[in-house]
Amino acid sequence: MKIYFGGVRGTSAVAQADFLKFGGETTAVLVEGRAGERVVLDAGTGLRALGSRLIAGTARPEALLLMTHYHLDHLMGLPAFDLLYNKAWTVEIAAPRREALEPAEVVRRILSKPFWPMQLDKLHAKLKFTTLPATDAVRHYRSLELRWCAVHHPEGCHAYRVDEPASGASLVFATDMEWRASTEAERRDFLNLCLLPKPARLLVMDGQFSRATYTRFKGWGHSTWEDCLEVAQKAGVREVLITHHAPQNNDAQLTEIEKAARRAWSGAALARSGMELDLHG
Repeated sequence: MKIYFGGVRGTSAVAQADFLKFGGETTAVLVEGRAGERVVLDAGTGLRALGSRLIAGTARPEALLLMTHYHLDHLMGLPAFDLLYNKAWTVEIAAPRREALEPAEVVRRILSKPFWPMQLDKLHAKLKFTTLPATDAVRHYRSLELRWCAVHHPEGCHAYRVDEPASGASLVFATDMEWRASTEAERRDFLNLCLLPKPARLLVMDGQFSRATYTRFKGWGHSTWEDCLEVAQKAGVREVLITHHAPQNNDAQLTEIEKAARRAWSGAALARSGMELDLHG
């Protein structure tokens, strides 16, 4: 199972020269299964890089886009997603119902006039919309297994787990989660997502803040990088990548955070735009 990071920035994209080492595009991640599956997680501005990679690939022209939630920094790449304008492609967009809205209605609103010139019925790709059950479900996507749970964030959010039984690879993707404000039930459900059916190989988790600054941002819906390490260690995860970097943190600041995280736990690092991993069990 391969993982490619199109964007790892939170809240808003940045483009200054001293932000390019870690990248300025907002959240979008691609998971490629050994059997040719392509699962995209979120549709931030990093989706542009993922679209180019997908169209250049040789596997069948199909992709599944899983949405964690509908805040704009996780959606703003969708209107210009190359696959939507390519008639050879089939794209399924899936998520649990949120704020009484199903995925089809959300996409229709984003593409509606006067916000975008191409409306939903004018797109060339074959589109399918799926409303996932809120909890307690496993979705089989060809040879991959998909699981999810709700996490603590304003207007809600879902974390996803992707397992590839054939290789033993497993990923938990948890952007936009405030661990320190989570209820006992929310913590239990998320730890179970990381632990079952076995401890995940990799956790990619929101660590936008630090515990030294968290009190200023309490209630904003994000965790600290120290929380990421705590969760990974409790769940027996072998590696953790901290993501959803604050838009005001430049390369020098993020480098210092990464050094501190690695001193605390050798299995920790910060995610970067353009990073590619070949994940095994």
